[in-house]
Amino acid sequence: MKKYLLLGLLLLIGSNLVALAGVAYNRLNEITAALTLTERELQLPYNSSAQQENSGLSLQMVWRSPSADDEAYQPYNVKESRLSKEQVLALGFELPDERYYGAQSQPLYWALEFDGELHDAEVVKAELRYQKALDSYNAQPNEDNTRLKNDAFDFLEKEKLTNSRLFFVKAAADYQSLATEFAGKDNMIFVKGLAKAYYHQNSDSYGLSLNQLLVNRIMVPLADTEPLKGLSRLGYRDITAPRYSVEVNWGSRLEPWIVAVTER
Repeated sequence: MKKYLLLGLLLLIGSNLVALAGVAYNRLNEITAALTLTERELQLPYNSSAQQENSGLSLQMVWRSPSADDEAYQPYNVKESRLSKEQVLALGFELPDERYYGAQSQPLYWALEFDGELHDAEVVKAELRYQKALDSYNAQPNEDNTRLKNDAFDFLEKEKLTNSRLFFVKAAADYQSLATEFAGKDNMIFVKGLAKAYYHQNSDSYGLSLNQLLVNRIMVPLADTEPLKGLSRLGYRDITAPRYSVEVNWGSRLEPWIVAVTER
């Protein structure tokens, strides 16, 4: 029994040392990106008070995929990206068809844009949606048009104040191609995420279903938790400016860590 306990202890120590070595390597080498995000992009957990008291606090990274140029504003984000047949193959997937709706998810390199043209475009679309609803209300101020006008106004305010400004731009099978394509853009980050290809039979088109980031939560160092104390996660209908800012670095393994948290 003691032999097995000792073996288990050695395995635990070994796995912890490997994890710590990975963290150290990520931080000691090249910093691939550095951004100051806010509550819009890094949200508190639902049980933030319990986390702070028990196991430490982590913030969830919130990202979005942009709506297509020919689409109207949609408040409910569908995390997909349109692809050509050639792009599906270049990402390393087998080509899906009507009998094979999607490949297995696989890790890819993602490029994400922060507070740039993609978010600006969503604000414009939200403004157009509100203006259209307002015109309908002015022409016929009934109960349905009142509700649509109010909803469109709330969506616009959320887009301006509360929604994440971190947008998926592109996926690639290798990091270097993304780093080269977006070189010089200081509002870009490169991360690893899971995705799978699919085929849409009705439109005879291909796409990429974006599942999740491989690292989607970032631990807050104990020394930086003070600005977050007493705060709860915002509800879906809450519309408010962010209450804190977070300086984040991404290292050579494309994994993030928090440098500082400040109250806004």
